Amino acid sequence: MMEWINERMSLVRKACDEVKKSIDGISLALCFPLEFKTAVLAYELSKICELNVCKFDEPTTKKEAVEWLENKGVEIKKMEDCLNAEYYLDCVATLTYLANKKDRTVKGVIELTKSGVERLANLNNYKKAISIDDSLIKGLGENRFGTGWGLIDSLIRLNIFLPGKRVFVIGYGRVGEGCCHALRDCGCIVYVYDRDDIRRAIAEYNGFKVLEIEDGLGKADIIVTATGVNSVINSENVHHIKNGAILCNMGAGKYEIDCREFKDYRIKNLGCISKYEGRNHFYLLANGNPANLSVGFGTPVEIMDKTFSLSLFALEYIINNDFRGVIDTPEEVERKLVKLLRL
Repeated sequence: MMEWINERMSLVRKACDEVKKSIDGISLALCFPLEFKTAVLAYELSKICELNVCKFDEPTTKKEAVEWLENKGVEIKKMEDCLNAEYYLDCVATLTYLANKKDRTVKGVIELTKSGVERLANLNNYKKAISIDDSLIKGLGENRFGTGWGLIDSLIRLNIFLPGKRVFVIGYGRVGEGCCHALRDCGCIVYVYDRDDIRRAIAEYNGFKVLEIEDGLGKADIIVTATGVNSVINSENVHHIKNGAILCNMGAGKYEIDCREFKDYRIKNLGCISKYEGRNHFYLLANGNPANLSVGFGTPVEIMDKTFSLSLFALEYIINNDFRGVIDTPEEVERKLVKLLRL
């Protein structure tokens, strides 16, 4: 699989050539989910700069990707050993937060997620940061059009028949919207909840019926969280879940489905999915970790090739430009990627 992915990520190699003069010799730490596409990005960067790579977490790490990098001489380090880098390619502000606790300051941060950008607002140890999630190409392209197919990938691995299944998606941001459309394309009957009235209206415009959480939990065969907020499913509403329903998380928060609160349930491990038995019974995919990365292969390679190339151009921008705080991805950065697509 690694060689297949490596061959198909031509944009990352082109982008590395474009930004080589700017990033040559810098000290860079990378903390993205360490799967196949990330491994290609890390390998190409290791040829140019002083690269420090760590795992984002164990559930989203692919063993084959780690072995491939190590065979190419790229060491996988502990997070603590990556903090002295000048610049971070970060996810959910993981490295930035840890560096802040240890009173270390970083010159610049490229943040991949909305949750990470929100977290950065409470930190003061970075001089400047760029939110990749606020770009059209990543934020709209990957989240809206790519992430949902990672959900389909993970569900198909359960060997279930999706057409006709009733699916309740909690959270109708870009990730949730993308999941809804991908599920409907597979023949599912999709219901939606969002706490924001405007997002609820947009869901209805797109033809999805909006339900309150308790109603959706009781109706759905499959329940998907995509909010970035912990404890969306908790001890107060878990008893509303339909018997036999499959629960999976597609958000950045590990405990959107807060299994820590399911203390009245017996747990039976069935591999990548666990059965919870108590007042009702249901199944939890990947222990509530992001299903697309923990069970499936994540967002399609063609899309991540663009996202990671965009991150490289953002890194070039943050090195060469003076500003303070967190900014959205500059338009010129996105246009560099568009230009690269035409070559």
